[in-house]
Amino acid sequence: MTLVFVRHGESEGNIQRIMQGHLDLPLTDAGREQARLVAARLASMPLAAIYSSPLSRAFETAETIAAQHALEVTPVQGLREGGWGEAQGLTWTEVAARWDVTGNRPLAEVIPGAETHESLRTRAAAAVDALLDRHAHEVAVCVSHAGTIAQLVAHLIGVPEGQLPRLRTGNTAVTIVEGPSDSPVITLLNDMCHLSGHVHPFGTRESRLREQ
Repeated sequence: MTLVFVRHGESEGNIQRIMQGHLDLPLTDAGREQARLVAARLASMPLAAIYSSPLSRAFETAETIAAQHALEVTPVQGLREGGWGEAQGLTWTEVAARWDVTGNRPLAEVIPGAETHESLRTRAAAAVDALLDRHAHEVAVCVSHAGTIAQLVAHLIGVPEGQLPRLRTGNTAVTIVEGPSDSPVITLLNDMCHLSGHVHPFGTRESRLREQ
């Protein structure tokens, strides 16, 4: 089967430069345009189903894609972004002022209530493995989030548990996985050619975290 991962379009949280996690913030006008562009890119694909994180920034992106195929979007809890606990809604500067985020300690060990990488990978991987087998001979889309997609890539390529892959996922970036759950192959990674001149360079660890 072919599974197409798409990160959501630019959200209000991205613009506000806050750590979103489970906060349910909508797309910006620019994010809706990004969603329209990725939908146009995927319009010719023979999609059998479209799945999405239930958070509105992902679900609205998925609905824009679905409109090109006369499909309904199915929400999947396992595709939701990782939670940032008490840091949700704060800027990185505010987070750094409250907790010691220096060094290489995982943020989930520092921020109260944050979801661990292991928890995020386990729930996301279980959801995607089921979809890979459900659509053994079909094409399906999963709209999700930067942190979740990074953990799914780690799961699919066998990165050890507890390690976060060095992957930066842009708004509406496309990643394609082909094959069954026991031997998937990544055939496209973090591609944003549909945004043409609208693609912007990535910044520091701080800016990447704020995108989630």
